[in-house]
Amino acid sequence: MARKAADAAIGTIKSELLSTGRKHGRGVRLVGPKHTTRDCGRCHARTKHALPLSERTYTCTACGTSMPRDRNSAHVMLVRAGFVPVGVEGVGPGRPPDAQAV
Repeated sequence: MARKAADAAIGTIKSELLSTGRKHGRGVRLVGPKHTTRDCGRCHARTKHALPLSERTYTCTACGTSMPRDRNSAHVMLVRAGFVPVGVEGVGPGRPPDAQAV
């Protein structure tokens, strides 16, 4: 019964978010949460083991990237939504180097 209530609440939040985005002329992209904690935000490789909740740092076995687990998951979701996050220098693939990072 609790699962049904939680699913209904999530559905309501999604529909409200989409209608608010449409109302204000903003695009909303829904991203599936599957494997967001297992994929690497840099090289997009997937680990073979699940990360326990007590382990707060994600370390990629393929490229060696190490970052906080939540930051890696957020980076994976940004890439899946079609956004290209800028690097440390504030330069993305479609931006000239002298452009200001927003």
